[in-house]
Amino acid sequence: MHIEKNVFKNIFNTVMDIKGKTKDNIKAKLDIALFCNRQNMKLVCDESRVAKPRASFVLEKNAQLLVYKRLKSLHFPDGHASNISRLVNMEECRLYGMKSHDCHVFMQTPIPLAFRDLLSKGIWDTLTKISHFFRIYVPSS
Repeated sequence: MHIEKNVFKNIFNTVMDIKGKTKDNIKAKLDIALFCNRQNMKLVCDESRVAKPRASFVLEKNAQLLVYKRLKSLHFPDGHASNISRLVNMEECRLYGMKSHDCHVFMQTPIPLAFRDLLSKGIWDTLTKISHFFRIYVPSS
């Protein structure tokens, strides 16, 4: 389940663009410029600073708030998972205190539902396939 927790954190932090926790950083953009031919993903250099273009898989602020509102209203049956709605901090737009089992449950069911209408079809399909993989191949303890 710890691998599942790491995968969940990487996906959630990157899609929600959480500062300091996202995997879409300047080093990744430099690698894209070096190894890929994606002109829309390269760094933009001005005289005084380097700007990172927004990726297609990163949500805008209002979409992020919608995800947190969905999570705040989420309820599971007793004994299935902890109350994820109490882990959501709406003021700071953050999730706090996610345990391994919470991430396990979240990766298997709500992650495709949380991002369903907010991400492009290709990215949402990929998240759904990852969720399906964890539901089938990773046993719960």
